[in-house]
Formats: sequence, C-alpha cells, structure tokens
Amino acid sequence: EFFKIKTAQFVGEEDACKYRYPIYLGAAAAAEFVADIFLCPLEATRIRLVSNPSFASGLITAFPKIIKTDGVIRGFYSGFGPILFKQIPYTMAKFAVQGAAAEQIYNGMGKTPEKCSEGTNVAVSLSSGIIAGVAAAIVSHPADTLLSMINKEGAGG
Repeated sequence: EFFKIKTAQFVGEEDACKYRYPIYLGAAAAAEFVADIFLCPLEATRIRLVSNPSFASGLITAFPKIIKTDGVIRGFYSGFGPILFKQIPYTMAKFAVQGAAAEQIYNGMGKTPEKCSEGTNVAVSLSSGIIAGVAAAIVSHPADTLLSMINKEGAGG
C-alpha cells in the first residue's frame, strides 16, 4: 500500500486512475523486494530443515548452525536472486489478476462494489482471490523449484 499510495500521489489523481495497473505492478514489485530481504533467511532455513530434518530441531537452532557452517551471505542469501524471481512475479500476478478479475466480475454483474451487499463483495473478493492465487502459483512455480534446489544442503546454501 505504501508504494502504491506514494506513486499515486506523485503522478496525480487523474494519471493514477489511468495508469492504475502499472502503478499496482510497480508497487507490488517494490514492496516484495523489500519483504524478500527479510524473507530470504527464513525461506533458506525452512528449505534446509525440510530437505534435512536432522540438520536442526527448528528455526532457532538452525540459524546459528547455518551461520557457522555457511556464513550469513552464503547461508541465508544464496537464494536471494531466485527468491526475487519467485516472489516478485507471484506478487505482481496476484495483485494484477485479482484486480482485473474483480473488475470483470463486477462488470459481468453490471454493478459496482458500492452498489453490492457486503456478502456479494466478499464473494467477489474470494472468487477473484482464488483466480489470482492460481495464476500467481503458475507464474512462480519454476523459480520455486530452482529456489528449493539452491537452498538444499550442499547446493550452495
């Protein structure tokens, strides 16, 4: 929301409406990049624990062990590029597809969200969210596979 609001304020109300999808996509990408800086160590640790359950008993015990064996950069951020290639397209697809799907559903009903009941709006939100989730999963799957391979023990992470 932060990046979306700041960009919309920067370009002005008229252009923000006209260019809403590029703004949504850019804001989603920027926000996801920042989030991935914090997500990457957790994802690397999760994958290490899943691929080798005997490595550590959990997150708290795995963190220092990864630092000791691989160092901070190699241990936690060797998968940073792949996580960006997974998460940024996922987030962009999720936002763009959900927005477009919701618009199409409302257009198909010939209504705006303001003219619909709360229940209808929730149903549209859930329906467009399901569609967006499927699209986002398809878009991010190849990078997810690569990320899992990189973070397995002995594979550089």
